[in-house]
Amino acid sequence: MKNDTAVELLRRYKEYGESILQCLNLVSENPPPAQVWTQTTISESIQNFRHYAQKTIEISSSPVKIAIMGEFSSGKTLLLGSLMGYADALPVSETPTTGNVTAIHLVQQHNLQTTKVGQFTVQYLSHEGVRECLRFMLKEVEQRAQAAKLPPAPIATLRSLQPTTFIDAKSILTWCELAWNQTQSLELRSLLRELVIFVRTYTLYGTDICGKVYQVDQTIAKKGLRLVEPPMNILELEFERIPTPYKRWNNITTQAPSSEDLQHTFSLISRIDVTVELSREIWDLSGLQGTNEFILLDFPGLGAADSSVRDTFLSLRELAEVQTILLLLNGRYPGGATAAKIRSMLERNKGEDLKDRIIVGVGRFNQLPMSPSDERALDILVQQVSEPGDDEAIFSVFNEPLNEEVVLEQLPILQLIIASASNLTTEKKNIVLLSQLHGLNKLAEISRLVQVCSPEFLPDLEIPNKIEELRARDKWQQLSDLLPASSALSKQLSDYVDDGGISRLRSLLKEHVAVHGMKQLLEDAQRTAQMLRNEQVTLENTLQEITAYMPVVENPAFLTLRQAVETLVGVYRQFQEDLDKQPILSNRSGVAVSDIVKDELTNKIFFDWSEWTLLFDRTKNGIISLDKGERFFEDDEFDDLIPTTSEDFYPAFVQTLREMQAFAHDRTTEAVIDLFGKISRNVELERSKINAIILPEMEQYILHNFGNKQARLYRNLLRAIEPVSKWQKLIIERSALSGSIQPIQADALFPLAQRDSKHNQCQIFDWSPQKSYPVSPRPFNHQIAVLRLRDEITTSASLHLIQYVSQLTKQVKASFTVATKEIIDSLQDLLKSKNEPLLRYIASAEERSSRSGAAPQPAWLEAMAQIVAISYPED
Repeated sequence: MKNDTAVELLRRYKEYGESILQCLNLVSENPPPAQVWTQTTISESIQNFRHYAQKTIEISSSPVKIAIMGEFSSGKTLLLGSLMGYADALPVSETPTTGNVTAIHLVQQHNLQTTKVGQFTVQYLSHEGVRECLRFMLKEVEQRAQAAKLPPAPIATLRSLQPTTFIDAKSILTWCELAWNQTQSLELRSLLRELVIFVRTYTLYGTDICGKVYQVDQTIAKKGLRLVEPPMNILELEFERIPTPYKRWNNITTQAPSSEDLQHTFSLISRIDVTVELSREIWDLSGLQGTNEFILLDFPGLGAADSSVRDTFLSLRELAEVQTILLLLNGRYPGGATAAKIRSMLERNKGEDLKDRIIVGVGRFNQLPMSPSDERALDILVQQVSEPGDDEAIFSVFNEPLNEEVVLEQLPILQLIIASASNLTTEKKNIVLLSQLHGLNKLAEISRLVQVCSPEFLPDLEIPNKIEELRARDKWQQLSDLLPASSALSKQLSDYVDDGGISRLRSLLKEHVAVHGMKQLLEDAQRTAQMLRNEQVTLENTLQEITAYMPVVENPAFLTLRQAVETLVGVYRQFQEDLDKQPILSNRSGVAVSDIVKDELTNKIFFDWSEWTLLFDRTKNGIISLDKGERFFEDDEFDDLIPTTSEDFYPAFVQTLREMQAFAHDRTTEAVIDLFGKISRNVELERSKINAIILPEMEQYILHNFGNKQARLYRNLLRAIEPVSKWQKLIIERSALSGSIQPIQADALFPLAQRDSKHNQCQIFDWSPQKSYPVSPRPFNHQIAVLRLRDEITTSASLHLIQYVSQLTKQVKASFTVATKEIIDSLQDLLKSKNEPLLRYIASAEERSSRSGAAPQPAWLEAMAQIVAISYPED
């Protein structure tokens, strides 16, 4: 299958799962009733749908996952370091180092530089994950207890301790102590020790860290994720001496763990994630970005004495989503059964033959245990074939062209390792002979700028350069050259000699991802999607049974309409209460209209009136001078008139008052519009519900068949859900906010003295030449007088305008009070039993407009039916 075809199919499966989840969300919003007739299978079906839909989405959108597995001390972690170009990027040791699944996300660097290891992400098991792991461990305890001939009574008690929603830690620990003292089985005691540590750790830390994710740096990760050394003789160990976590973290909920914290909580760790940046010269990943990218999963080696059962549980859980498996054999111990057991275990768990998915690496091939007879056989093969005419040839068969069968027959140790590898995979090309250290050595030759390990690891890099290693590689190279070019063994040996097989393994992994990985990912997605499809078929049959036994229910539209009307009554009552509490109307930002008008008035008088500018321009040391200033251009004969009497301010006062009156009208109108916007938003949900029920021709039918009063109730229902279009304009008109504005009498509001029938003259200011009794000016007394005049005029105008805004508010509130009372009364009247026929008629519109004339299905049933109707991608 072409890669782009696989990508397209994966996209379809992802959309298929997402469509199912969307319908499930609708079901969650409208859950099935709890009656018996809905059957318990509906709840189970919903759970199954959600599980398989999420799984389908997850698999269809995930990168290809490559699992690296093998027995302990086969060099898995060192192999990862060799692939990534940095030996001890992860903890490396001859003894077992890691007991967790580590997911390595590879990121390409553009320049040639040392591989960079980012932060380590530590994921802890959720509470449900702990229960699952504990159930797995207890089942294994039961099997080992039976094998150890424990009495039936304790075994029966053990079965009752399987956790469901609650973990009975005290009873589990009591049982473990009892079993410990009754057995000398090494396998059972090892597992009991592991189980005790797991339960005690969960008891101390579980509440705080389960389900949490923490970031730690590389140094902390290396120290904290190393396995603790198991006891030397567990058969002599007393139960009381099994390690117990004794120290909690400081600020456990917020602080990142230290290496010691990681060691104490090791058994509760679910997975480790780390991002590694490596150069293209080390591993070219350019063709594996986006959909084709992959993640390397370093699995704990099976067979660990200290945490093997927990490791097996975590491995099986992660392996359920793996497409390719790199099984690493230990070249130092050829013929071991661990790898075959791993494959058998995986096939039992996944229920399929996994040979096509497996790549086999023979780790530490440089440490192949060659016996003296093997060494002699290899020497003879190389020497005799290189000199076929030698009279001292020992085996005449060597005079024939050398082939793979002859080599394997004469080298049993090589035959054993190749046979073990061949039993695990389908193709010989998927077998790679590896020397992790030799691969690092060759990588170090690329550039001196690239470091391939830490300073502490440098001495180990000298191992491939030892005379014995060089001679052995030289012999393997000669043997490879003598084999036919088409021989798989020739290619395997040649790749091993070149760089420890690392380049070949990188290439093989890339090829497997591009060719096989995507195919296997698609198969996994298809398998999960098919489970989803099976659930659809089952649900379809269930819904048919449910429909047959479904009881008659009230018209949902009537219930919806009645509830919407009740809600509208509450909305309008609350609106009227809020309006009554407002002494002055406010805009949508909550600012009172009076404050807006006052600020605008102050701004106009202070900054728009030219009178103040003229006075201040003629002021020096606070004294106003009326002398004309010197002009440069004499042709301008116009002279600004300096205010010298109170009447000089009257025209500007009148003009400002008229403008501010219009401004107050506009702001009040805007506040009314904002109020209607608020009502409209508050009734938005009810409007959508009622609009989905009513029909345009209803009003005329109600008028002729129910009467004028009921028609008025219906019209007020429409006004309640459409306030802006139905009665906003009417409120503005009734509140005298539209049309012409009755001007305010400015004469009565002008705060300064004016000439009238009782007064011959207005107020004459001190700087005026008309002043009958001039007063000698003192510094700043004129300026102070001008400021007082400005404040007096502003205060007077502001006071009267605020009163005017208050009057407009009263008019608006009065109009609203009448309108909302009429709407509330109509809505309450509509809810009375005498008007139920009218309400039912309105609610039955949807039923009358449907083709079938049948009552609509419940929302939950419609949502479930939508799940059945979703098409399977291949249909």
